[in-house]
Amino acid sequence: MSEKPPEDRVRQLLLSGDNTLKNRSGPESVARARAKYEQAREIAAEAKIDGALRIIDARLADLLEGVGG
Repeated sequence: MSEKPPEDRVRQLLLSGDNTLKNRSGPESVARARAKYEQAREIAAEAKIDGALRIIDARLADLLEGVGG
């Protein structure tokens, strides 16, 4: 049982993406965070974790607003 439950993997990816944005700047950090959020979204969708999907979608939307605005 080496693999963590999907909820834990999603939580870790969200935290990692948030920390990437908090501690780094520039387009490269945004791309890294986006990749982590998208990976978290795939896991959450597969596991049908609706609450996580809403949170992840909000974070991805925030990234898009930051790039466009």
